Amino acid sequence: MKKIRLVSPWDWYACWRRLIGRMALVLIGWSVIGVEGSTYGQQVLAAVLMAEARGEGEMGMRAVAEVVRRRADVNGTSPLGVLRPGAFTSLNGTSHKALIRKHRNHPLFGKALEIARITYNDPERLGNRTRGATHFTHKEERPYWAEGHRPVAVIGNHAFYRLPG
Repeated sequence: MKKIRLVSPWDWYACWRRLIGRMALVLIGWSVIGVEGSTYGQQVLAAVLMAEARGEGEMGMRAVAEVVRRRADVNGTSPLGVLRPGAFTSLNGTSHKALIRKHRNHPLFGKALEIARITYNDPERLGNRTRGATHFTHKEERPYWAEGHRPVAVIGNHAFYRLPG
């Protein structure tokens, strides 16, 4: 190990600031595995996947990611462009940043972030378990938009629908 010789008070100050900065990053959760190399959009998507489907595990989160990606492709935007209140119940009454803060320290957040990266960078790897679904809900619910439609897939506790337009 290389010894560092601190000569001036400024050397001490710089060393102290660096140490405090690293400690702060750990305390606020940005040192969670993989978060450093992710984009804001990927982090938001990971938080939405956690909020919507963490109880369904990886398969359920991938299915929700398929719906997000499909909506983004249909609308000609990024996944972040479709993640808004009203479109996903987990975003009702909260902000993207608050949702990230809520979920980033959960043990499954790393897996959700991995799925989010695939959704952004290599969506073909998501597969098509939802058979082109554009919407989903809990399988026991029948929201107004599902009237007259049958689920195209049921994965865990979620029913997936492909709606026209």
